[in-house]
Amino acid sequence: AARYGVPPAPAIADAVVAGDRTLKIDQLKFDSLAWMEFCISVELQSGQELTPADIENMRYVFEIEEWLRARLS
Repeated sequence: AARYGVPPAPAIADAVVAGDRTLKIDQLKFDSLAWMEFCISVELQSGQELTPADIENMRYVFEIEEWLRARLS
């Protein structure tokens, strides 16, 4: 969870590894390429097209999960 070549802060890395769903999306500090790679990964794994525009209105990691659950149900 960081910009390419820049490691995440230890607290953020620990939260991601622990599955902390209350993590704020902006704390991930993804750049545009990282968001595109994330969206492509979601689509390849789930078959659901998530775009950076979808994520723009979300504030927390759990909102991405809820979006995906709604599409898969």
